[in-house]
Amino acid sequence: MIVSESPAFQTQQGFAPLIPLLRLVDPLKLDEARRRLRKLKRADLLERYRTAFSSGHRVHAYVMAQALAENDVPPFVWHEAICLDELNVSQRFDLFIGDLLWLRRQYPDHAKIVRYRRCRAVLTAYTTIFHREAEFMWYAGRRPVWKLVGSLSLTEHQQWDCALLRSTPIRKQAAATDAIGNRVFKTLEDDVRTVRRTAAFGEAEAFATVRRRYTVWRCARMAGANSAQQVAIRYEQLTGTPITRQAAAQQLAKVRSALAKIKMRF
Repeated sequence: MIVSESPAFQTQQGFAPLIPLLRLVDPLKLDEARRRLRKLKRADLLERYRTAFSSGHRVHAYVMAQALAENDVPPFVWHEAICLDELNVSQRFDLFIGDLLWLRRQYPDHAKIVRYRRCRAVLTAYTTIFHREAEFMWYAGRRPVWKLVGSLSLTEHQQWDCALLRSTPIRKQAAATDAIGNRVFKTLEDDVRTVRRTAAFGEAEAFATVRRRYTVWRCARMAGANSAQQVAIRYEQLTGTPITRQAAAQQLAKVRSALAKIKMRF
């Protein structure tokens, strides 16, 4: 049986490591759970992960985080919306572990540029040592996130991948995007409203167009508005649907045009 967090493993600071919970589970059952998860579609995995994380089923969430990373879904996609200040220290640690699972899989050579041996270990070591060194880095939640980011020498691109491991500038950029998101969506909606409806382009198609352009805008805020290729990569990560660089460039041009009408910066 896969178990959730137990108060027995909490430290005096309220931090509960993950590895003691994993040790309570039969390894064969964990392997079987991983095999079942590999058969799930992306949307089902995301829904199950979000439910497990929000309800405190930490081992469930951990196994699904592994499956999401294996399916090339980055941690910034795993949560529809998340406020770090509302999470306890163990939940934030689980975000940290999820980011590390992603970095270990997607950037196997990154450890070569990490200065400290113990920090390299969280990117290269086997499971037990990985968790031990991750707990050491985490320091029961007392080490600032920006120090973790610096210790791992993360690039801006890698930070945008992550849910927790973001420096202050990246976090501020993400917050700014969220702050103006509703206004941008409304602007794009008003722009598409001027397009004549036809049998092939009704209200459903119009709404889908707005959603697509809004998503392209969000991706451009992460990837850089001048890189259609990077926008296309982010778009597929965020939605699970691939688009070409040319399609991304076309949608970016439409977004720029709509925002320019109200003199809003991209």
